[in-house]
Amino acid sequence: MRKSILIPLDGSPFGEQALPMGLDLARRMGAEVHLVHVHQPVRPAPYAEGIAAYNGELEEEARTREEQYLANLANRSAETAGVVVRRALLDGPVAPALSRYADEEEIGLVVMTTHGRGGISRAWLGSVADALIRQVKVPVLFLRPGKEAGPEQPREFRRILIPLDGSELAESVLATAEAIGRLSDAEYTLLHIVVPPFVLGPPRSAVLVEPGEGPEILERWSDDYLARVAARMSAAGLRVRAVVETYPNAAQGILDYARAHDIDLIAMSTHGRVGFSRIALGSVSDKVLRGADVPVLLQRGKAAAAEEAQRQEGAEQLELVERPGAAS
Repeated sequence: MRKSILIPLDGSPFGEQALPMGLDLARRMGAEVHLVHVHQPVRPAPYAEGIAAYNGELEEEARTREEQYLANLANRSAETAGVVVRRALLDGPVAPALSRYADEEEIGLVVMTTHGRGGISRAWLGSVADALIRQVKVPVLFLRPGKEAGPEQPREFRRILIPLDGSELAESVLATAEAIGRLSDAEYTLLHIVVPPFVLGPPRSAVLVEPGEGPEILERWSDDYLARVAARMSAAGLRVRAVVETYPNAAQGILDYARAHDIDLIAMSTHGRVGFSRIALGSVSDKVLRGADVPVLLQRGKAAAAEEAQRQEGAEQLELVERPGAAS
């Protein structure tokens, strides 16, 4: 993992709850921290006949407040955590701006809360989380802020749950999860949820079964598969256990297991054959992210990144064709 951590901030106390965790990880990894805020234009004031009037003075005042906000946080963070802290005020749509910054600055990990309240202009962390994971190329550690604003002691990730489905894409999160877990001598649990074939809905298993075959064949395959992955991790000096469970719903099975076994971190790929193909309403990863009581580490596989790039390129080409006056 590249040794730099990006912490997006939207100006809200809830968004700042990502700071203790991000700074603690940076200190133990020997990484530098980037505190980044994306400026959102000040809403124009109503003018005569309903026409909005741009107020450049208010816009400049907002940017000055945001610069000062970042400067104060950066100075405090560097002093308390003893790490190098950089700051940046960006412009543009939030998710694309953060993604570009992560590429340009060679960020290794993003640490952020999943929503914010209040803020200097508008709190945008809640709405940007889904868009960001579809665009950023590095893993994102999502934290659910507490009910009360204010700093919290960072928790150590001593029990890490890694849901796997048998695909290489799902395993793409392993290296990052291992790097974070080594900081706390963590125990890793590899979990495969077998969804019985008789459950209605689209297939959710990495293994296809013939009609009449029970879930036993899936469980046997899962046992063998997880044993192979666990053996590789054990050979690297890690403490690993493998668990196969049958559950009518993959996402709920992951969440229930995490709660029942005091899991500290759920680490999963956002692309795989069990619904990890993208963060979207109804997907396994989306349901886990929204339902988890503990931090969730999400990482896109290379194939998912390539698919998203192709989709964006196609959208841009379509926009060019449909734009009035575009050259034919």
